[in-house]
Amino acid sequence: MTAPWQHRLRAAVSPLEDGVAQLGVHGWRPAGREDHRPRRTAAVLVAVLEQPEPAVILTLRSRALQRHAGQVAFPGGAADQDDPSGVRTALREAEEEIGLSPSRVQPLGFLDRVDTISDFRVLPVVGLVQGEVTLVPDGYEVAEVFTVPLQRVLDLDAYQETRVHRDGVTRLVYHLDWPVQHVWGVTAAILRNLALRASEDAGTGFT
Repeated sequence: MTAPWQHRLRAAVSPLEDGVAQLGVHGWRPAGREDHRPRRTAAVLVAVLEQPEPAVILTLRSRALQRHAGQVAFPGGAADQDDPSGVRTALREAEEEIGLSPSRVQPLGFLDRVDTISDFRVLPVVGLVQGEVTLVPDGYEVAEVFTVPLQRVLDLDAYQETRVHRDGVTRLVYHLDWPVQHVWGVTAAILRNLALRASEDAGTGFT
């Protein structure tokens, strides 16, 4: 029997078969360039552990990296030429970064895409992680793996926003109130997008 939270999660995502063209696009735009399209594409895995208290997998990136060092992120990364789809990119990167086998992940659908200041268009792929898994950070890109309860992720009151002024542009930066790690920026924006979609599709209660 499918748990109520799984029904809510499935209702919140855009079905895989609908593709990505109809997804919303949010995030960074250079001043005066509302039509800007990032040069590179990436995909991340919003992986939800299927357990009595479901939780979302997040990572802490290594402080030795040149980009986004020490930040909280989803498993994921830039698309390779050999990747047939964004789903494949997200699954491949999750296996490389935290040892999550693609065979344990059931992709459910997409969230809205996010354009980043580092010139990527990021596709969030929501997947259900089935059974017991052992997650091991690769030690190069990922320093730590941790989880945030799905109940917390879907609580819109848990998110805060600040306004940041840069290069003539004012934008909103989101933060998720979670004491274990500071979840902010693109990662928090993607989680908030999931919370908004879940709220619109299935009410505000978590059951």
